[in-house]
Amino acid sequence: MFRVFITTANHITIQRYVPETLFVPCLAVVARFAADAEERFHSSVVCVRVSACKTARLRPTALRITNICGKIQHCHCAHFYNPGVLPFVKKTRNAFGNFETVYSVHSNLQTAQNRRNTLFRGGRCSKGILLSIDHVFNPDCVVYVHMHMIVSNVRLEHPIHVDCHFIDMVFQNEPRWQYRFVVKTEDQTYMKSFKLSGLCLEWQASLLGAAADKDLAVMVNLGKSGSVNLFVTISQETPLTPGAEHRFMPLLHALVELVEQSS
Repeated sequence: MFRVFITTANHITIQRYVPETLFVPCLAVVARFAADAEERFHSSVVCVRVSACKTARLRPTALRITNICGKIQHCHCAHFYNPGVLPFVKKTRNAFGNFETVYSVHSNLQTAQNRRNTLFRGGRCSKGILLSIDHVFNPDCVVYVHMHMIVSNVRLEHPIHVDCHFIDMVFQNEPRWQYRFVVKTEDQTYMKSFKLSGLCLEWQASLLGAAADKDLAVMVNLGKSGSVNLFVTISQETPLTPGAEHRFMPLLHALVELVEQSS
């Protein structure tokens, strides 16, 4: 396998892998990549670097939800937990205080000591999260269930050259949101991070309908391998209902498409 870096006259660099074992067949594929780069970025190719590399595991995936986080508001109830789950309630402690925690295959539920609210995290499906809440808590003590963050992931069919500033320029010049570059630490050189806030409400409404949120923000993490992680922060009180996370998929697909076009 070969790794290819293609640089254009307007300083755009893209990275690709060529699944060939011989150099001559590789050159034909590189020529196609170069022609595609010239057509996409409207600039001539000025530099092509080809190097042999170990087999890269590029497995394109569909966009999927990897985490749903939120909050359960409680009221006073004599029988807070359903009796059957009492043996599974664990006392835990972290920097934020003491908690009662229940771990399940659908979600992890962390209840404050005063039992006024519970944070849920680690879930991937709203139906599963609601099922775990029904199993753990007495329904008489649950006031509402809201979600405040959705995390999604997709792997593109090609790697991303994270040091290329073209991706930043594309998102920074987009009028539908405000762009802010997130400074990387020394152990994050394999990725590019930026935050999008102030997303245009009209554009949101065209994709999300009633779920449009004036304070909605998205953190975008791009990895060299082609992995794209999107962290959607929801500010308004959005009830967690069966399938609620899927309302945000059109927005996520639009952002992924823009990343793919600029990388």
